[in-house]
Amino acid sequence: MSDQYLNLASLARPDIIENLDFERILAERKARFLQIAPNYADALALESDPLSVCLEVESYRELLLRQRINEAVYANLLATAQGNDLVHLGAFYGVERLERESDEAFRGRIRDSTIASSTAGSAVHYRRRAMASAPAEIRDISVSSPGDGLVEIAVLAKPNCDVESVVMKVKAGVSDPSVKMLTDTLSVFAAEQIPVNVDATIYLKDNVPASLLDSLQKALSTAWQDEMQLGWDLTPSWLNAQLHKQGVHQVILNSPTSMQTMTQHQCAVPGEIVLTLGD
Repeated sequence: MSDQYLNLASLARPDIIENLDFERILAERKARFLQIAPNYADALALESDPLSVCLEVESYRELLLRQRINEAVYANLLATAQGNDLVHLGAFYGVERLERESDEAFRGRIRDSTIASSTAGSAVHYRRRAMASAPAEIRDISVSSPGDGLVEIAVLAKPNCDVESVVMKVKAGVSDPSVKMLTDTLSVFAAEQIPVNVDATIYLKDNVPASLLDSLQKALSTAWQDEMQLGWDLTPSWLNAQLHKQGVHQVILNSPTSMQTMTQHQCAVPGEIVLTLGD
């Protein structure tokens, strides 16, 4: 949901990243070598000559070095850092990774933290403070303002968490005098979870066991849990993609047949999933 504020994935590739080309590096090395020792031109014209082989080896080593430099740049950018590199970036901004928190979720909290640190009363400000109220129990937060100083904060709790308890923690966190703007009226509530039933007919390839249906249903549920967030529109094409795995010949999605549009206070959650084996 927070991608509405700043989508890191949409940023253009940094100018500092170099396009690597082995042949160009080799050609530049040969040209420089011939400037210094032009009498070796005949030797360099033969790929099998030891001198040519040596320059190829050194050019390849230079290619690897330049690639390592590119990787070092990516490791220091919030949009592309991963693993412990991202942990160190988070430490710089005072944000610690939660247990079993994914890179993308952690990246989003770092981003929101840096934005919220310079703004007060904004949607990012309230979202960051809301997430900080119970980060291990919150799946997503949406913040909106319909007008007249009213700020609406929808809370999507993680599975197996007490929703009411999580909402109360968020309400306490954003209502703190150091967080709440004097002119704002806060409304904190549990996000509406919209169950969506899925009915599909699966046609398998020859010699593929029918038991594949069980793994398809489990894979769909897992992917859905990983993807869902507030305001996420569930599309038939996404469902088809999750079901059309190796061994599947065709997927006929009987329902839903149209996009399930969610508001920023709603989340599409798995309802009854029925997969039928086609003849």
